Amino acid sequence: MSTISSLLRRQLRTPVFALIVTVLVAAVVAFNASAFSAIHALRWKALPYVDGERLAELQARLVNYGFDVGLTENLRQAVIADTTHFSGALGVARVRGGGEDGRTWQMARVTENFQQVLGIAPALGRSFQAGDARAGSDAVILLGDAIWRSRFNADPQVIGRDIRFTDRSYRVIGVMPPSFAFPDASIEAWRPFVMSDAERELNRQGNVGMIDVVARMAQGVELEQAQVALDAILARDASLDGLRSNAGVVAGARAWRDRNAGGYFHALAWLQIAAFILLVAVLANLINLQLDRLLVRRRELDVRRALGASERSIAKTVLADLAPPVVLGILLGLALTPALLRVLVSRDLLPQDLPQGVSFGAASLLSALLVGAITMASGLIAALVSARASQLSSRSGVGGMGRLRPAMLVAQVMLTTALLGSEGLLLRSALNLSSSDRGFDSRGVLLTLVDPVGVTTAGAAFDPATDSTRYAPVVERIHAAVASLPGIERVAVSSAPPFSGWEMVGSIRMPNQPDNLQARTRSVGPGYLSTLGIGLLAGREFKDADQAGSSGVIVDELFRKRFLEGVDPLGAYVELPIDAQGHFRRAPIIGVARTVKHESLDETDNLPTVYQFNAAPLPVFWLVSHASGDPAAMAETVRRAIQQAAPGTTVSTNEPLAVRIEATLGSRRALIEALGGFALGALLLAAIGLAAVLSFSIRRRNAEMGVRMAMGATRGRIRGLIMRQGGSLVVVGFLLGLGLGLAVARAMSGRLIGVPFNDPLTWVLVLGLVGVVAGIACWLPARRAAATDPMVALRRE
Repeated sequence: MSTISSLLRRQLRTPVFALIVTVLVAAVVAFNASAFSAIHALRWKALPYVDGERLAELQARLVNYGFDVGLTENLRQAVIADTTHFSGALGVARVRGGGEDGRTWQMARVTENFQQVLGIAPALGRSFQAGDARAGSDAVILLGDAIWRSRFNADPQVIGRDIRFTDRSYRVIGVMPPSFAFPDASIEAWRPFVMSDAERELNRQGNVGMIDVVARMAQGVELEQAQVALDAILARDASLDGLRSNAGVVAGARAWRDRNAGGYFHALAWLQIAAFILLVAVLANLINLQLDRLLVRRRELDVRRALGASERSIAKTVLADLAPPVVLGILLGLALTPALLRVLVSRDLLPQDLPQGVSFGAASLLSALLVGAITMASGLIAALVSARASQLSSRSGVGGMGRLRPAMLVAQVMLTTALLGSEGLLLRSALNLSSSDRGFDSRGVLLTLVDPVGVTTAGAAFDPATDSTRYAPVVERIHAAVASLPGIERVAVSSAPPFSGWEMVGSIRMPNQPDNLQARTRSVGPGYLSTLGIGLLAGREFKDADQAGSSGVIVDELFRKRFLEGVDPLGAYVELPIDAQGHFRRAPIIGVARTVKHESLDETDNLPTVYQFNAAPLPVFWLVSHASGDPAAMAETVRRAIQQAAPGTTVSTNEPLAVRIEATLGSRRALIEALGGFALGALLLAAIGLAAVLSFSIRRRNAEMGVRMAMGATRGRIRGLIMRQGGSLVVVGFLLGLGLGLAVARAMSGRLIGVPFNDPLTWVLVLGLVGVVAGIACWLPARRAAATDPMVALRRE
């Protein structure tokens, strides 16, 4: 008890030291624990399935177009038949459903072997059975635990209850366990996958992408072997011959874990590296801080040594002084870790709907304990240096500073330079990306997703997917209502506008080419191109007089370059599918539009686009409105106009196009901001460390400074002496940091847009920033040294 009281009294005598240690340790614990917890969740945390590491996503990789798609039901059945490499394969397709309460449900259609492949049984009720996969018997549903608790108050009697959706009623047959999520945590319910007539025809034609396939690899089979097996299956499927010749179809297989985590790991790895660099900077400053305290207590420690105190007992004292603020810092850092994890999710540096989830846990504790142990080791280092202090002359080492402190400072400057250089390159890359040509003008554009599935006509509900006679007038009323609003200049409809998150790829034919070609297909209404500011390079835009199913098409510039080089595009034709039975119609090309970026600003032109006229595309469509002012201010007005024109319509997404574009840059900008914060923090700590090293040197050379000034050295010469001393360390650190930074920048060159890894301007700016901050850090102690009274300095020694 007396020992604890003694420790507390010592902390109260030096509250500034305790506060600094606590804050620094809390910061590095929070940053390192959150980064490591996120990486642990992505790479090592157990998936919520039995032996989840044996699950793989099987895909068709369209090499010529640069993206991967799902498979067909026929291909899934072929995978199941390959019992040498696979012990099962389930299909899944996401779907949205409008509930009777007006809310939209996120659901997944899954094949009947759902439980067998994933190995997870419902917590209540039963899973799907073979009979549930037959048309007419598929009106059953499994609920997720979260929706069961929030919507049905965790009532176990929900089993057997019917839930009414806009298309039909579904009977609840089970509730999944709380930890279960598939394909990710956003899915609230599951229903059987039963193909419609149109889907059966697409399956027959080999239209890959209709379902995502999750296979359980057989015992002992590796991912590479599964991919080879899928390649053989794809090669045997004759329905893929046309796609194989023009798209270059090969097998793709990845661990199911990587489906949700693959795109996030590298950004988090850079964050972890930056957090580690910050930890190194903090440790260097803690060592400096403790050495300063030990220097102040030098006489006391010398007396203790003279009285027989061992170096071990002195080291224990140092550690005892350090332990309380370190422990407090660890606890504070751990308390901040959940909040930082939420920030990572909100800034799109972590997937929001990761099936295994990301939370505070053992990984956070392990990281915090490691940081704490390393921090306590800094106390041992300081004690060892103090033990040798009496053996070091005032002129030993580097200008009286010893060897450890200059070495730590050089390392700080090196790591800070590398981090600042990487940050500068990423920042310039982001600026280049933001100013890149998109092919359209997002200013004033509002995107609204409209689902009229709940609309009734003449008091009766109808299915927009099959009843175009009643569906088209509903779309016309919505279009007219929004177009008449004050502040709305232009309105058009589309099946998938840029950055909507929707993608549609279809087959087309070109004359004199035997195989089908793949292209992005867009159904759009009149005025669509002008509403989005997509420029026409030739021909005309769609007009009200055009007719769906009989008008010509507009192709983009990439289509012209790829398929019509040297040919007048306005005299050419394409053939478009018109039904699920494989019939095509001939459509003249009436215009050529600029190529636009559809999903991200850094996408490459790999798939051409064909625009077809349809004033009422799909049962769910996008309304594209161009406002004269701020489109965000018009969002609620547009929503009300739609719902007044067609009561029962569901409006989900309703936000400016510019906001959606910014959302695709969210993770990139969050990474830049985080790295920038770490880099500036490391720079500040390096500056503090430089000032501390020079101050330590000045105190050790106090008598020398007094002698120099007594012999006529001017204040300017003293300042220059100290400035050169600090500057030499900074130069060495910067040169080493430049080499390290170039190596790091080369490794991250895949994330750079329009700027080389060795960009001279960026590295010169980094040099300037480090030089200015280092100059200030050197000047302050140099100014203090130059103000020393030589008589006072000599008398003190």
